[in-house]
Formats: sequence, C-alpha cells, structure tokens
Amino acid sequence: MDTSAQRIRERPRRGWVGSRRWVIGAIILGVLLIAARIALPYVMRTQINRRLARIPEYGGHVDEVHVALWRGAYALRGVAVVKTGGAADEPFFSARSIDFSLAWRELFRRKFVSDILVDGARLNFIKARTAEGSQLAVDRRWQEVVQDIFPIEITFFEITDGRLRYIDRTSKPEIDVFVNDLRAVATGLRNRRDESGDDLPARLTLQGETNGKGRLLIAGVAEPLATQPHFEFRVTLQGVDLPALNDLLRSLARVDVAAGTFQLYFEMAAKDGRFQGYAKPFFSHMKFNFLADPNKNLIEKAWEMIASGLVMVLKNKPRDELAMRVPFAGEFGQTQVGIWATITSMLRNGFIEALPRVLEHTIKSSAIPPPSKPVGPPVAPPTTGTPEPKPSTPDEKPAPMGPKP
Repeated sequence: MDTSAQRIRERPRRGWVGSRRWVIGAIILGVLLIAARIALPYVMRTQINRRLARIPEYGGHVDEVHVALWRGAYALRGVAVVKTGGAADEPFFSARSIDFSLAWRELFRRKFVSDILVDGARLNFIKARTAEGSQLAVDRRWQEVVQDIFPIEITFFEITDGRLRYIDRTSKPEIDVFVNDLRAVATGLRNRRDESGDDLPARLTLQGETNGKGRLLIAGVAEPLATQPHFEFRVTLQGVDLPALNDLLRSLARVDVAAGTFQLYFEMAAKDGRFQGYAKPFFSHMKFNFLADPNKNLIEKAWEMIASGLVMVLKNKPRDELAMRVPFAGEFGQTQVGIWATITSMLRNGFIEALPRVLEHTIKSSAIPPPSKPVGPPVAPPTTGTPEPKPSTPDEKPAPMGPKP
C-alpha cells in the first residue's frame, strides 16, 4: 500500500522533470538561434571581405551586412572595390547598398532565383600611362566574385542613382565622360537555357544624364549563355550641349566649340563572333572657338578654320546641322567602317535630303551572315523625304523600376 502511494506521488514529479527538461532545451535552442542570428551578419561580413580581398590586383570591403530572414534577403552597406597600389584615386566600384533577396514570385513556379537591387552605384574606368594607375579590367574573375557573394541565380537586376565614368589620362587634354543619375533594369539574367525558347531572353534598359545634360537611353536584348556575344541594342542620346564636350573634341579632333548641340542614334547587333551596326551623329548650330583662345598656335587655329569651313559647306542649311551615317561591321577585333557610305550620307544630308533623327530599326542579329560568308557595313535603307519619328517600341521604353510583379 505504501509502495503504490509512493508511486502515485512520484508520477507527477517525473512528468514535471521531463517537461522541465524540454523547456530548458527549448530555451537553450532559442538562445543559440538568437546568438546565431546576431552573429550571422558579422560572420557574413568577414567572409565577404575575405573574398573581396582575394581579387587579383584589387581589394575591397563591406562596412555592414544586414540580414532579413523573413524575406530571405541580406543587404550589403558601404561597398567599395579599389585598385591595389594606391595609384588610382577613384574606387573601381562602390555602392551605398546592395540588396539580395529571393524572388518569391518565382517560387510559386518552383524556381529558386533572386533579385539584386543596387543603390548609389559608382563604376570608374581609368586609362592611365601606367598599369598601376589604370583600372579597366572587367573579365571572368569579376563574374566569379559575383557568383561567390550571390550564389543563387540572378534573374532581376536594378540600379538606382548610379554613376558611370570613364577617364583617359593618356590624352591631352584629359577625357572625362560620365553618365549621372543612372537607372538600369536587367531581366532574364539566367544561368540556364530559357524555357520559352526566346533567342534573346535577357533585356536591358538604361537611362541617365551625360556631360552637357544629354539624355541617354539604351535598350537591348541578349543571350547571356551564348559562347560568343549574341545581342541587339539601340542607343539614343539627345540634347547634349557641345561646349561641355570640348575636352573630348580637343583630344580627338583638335577643335573646340563655343556653341552647338549633339545627338546620336546608334544600333548594333552581334552573333557568332560577328557584328553589324551604324552610328548617326548630328551636330546642330555649331560655332567654333578658334579665335577666342590666345594659347592656340597658328596651326591649331588654321585647322579649326578649315574645319569650320567644311562644316559650313557640308551642313544642311535649313537645319543648320551636320550629320552623317557611319556603317560598320566585322569580327570582334577587326572592324570595317564604310568610309564611302559615310561620305555619301554626309553629302546627301547637306545637299539633297536631311538625315532623319530617328532609329532605323534595321539592325538584327538574325541578319548577320554566318562566318563562311563575307560581312560588310550595312547599307542605309532608301528614304523618300524625312520620315516621321517612329513610336517607341517596347524594348526602347524605360523598364519599370522595382522587382517584376
């Protein structure tokens, strides 16, 4: 009797002991998870900084890492990649933040892919007289860095408030061209074949403001997995104040201007190592500055007077505009420029019919001949009168900012 009563008294005590063990275990597990969550950003920052430090000829660091487990995301704050040696005074790449997150919209389609949003990106290319002072490398080693830091397939990429800059310190005067307020959206950036069968599944839209307050718009499509470049893209640049490009004009053409505007329409396509395209530059209301600079020697002033005279003769008088169409084609590393076609188009613009200030939509990668056939600069399509500008096609419109719905 006593034994039974003792067992009855011990039963709840044993149950309490078992429950207490589970509670203690749960508390310990919770504490460990909280500690791991607190330590995770610091561990990730350490590992990312170690990876950036291993880039050949470059070094980098990340100031902070923020983790958002509830949305499967992490963000890098204060990112910078610099050329080692200290000769380059601008970082090769920097960004206020880079946000990497799972694309939940794709999970419902059983696809494990990601979005990357970059804010305040700065990319500086520098050409200097020494290798230590130059930073121009964009090759496979950078792809490896991106794959290590963002290991999941990237399908959507967006840049806001970016800046792209190119400095050539080997020219005289130095060339410094840039795109400010850069906004770019790229979609379809996959590392496996597109299921839709689209030959050019990746799409890119880039817009920004250049030197001289020019409005730049680039729209293109591409095949990221092609063994050789396979793409089509169009460039429109409008409203550039020419005097803002005087350093570039002095370096390339040995002239500078006091007034004028510049526009450019450009198309290019590539496939199987070959490419075709054209450029249509327009110089409007140009006034040369050959008498205003007392530091110019006689030869420089004479050349500017000759250039001014040629522009006066060849420009389209009603528009006060010099324009030409420059076709080009070839294989990468070997370009053919249609010199006679360029001269003919300039004469036609000046004396017969003004070139239309529009994209022609005539350059397609599917029209590039295979390597066994010769390729030449594309011929301008015949025109009868100045056509009205075409409405923008979908691939020319700025893509909406923010992740795809």
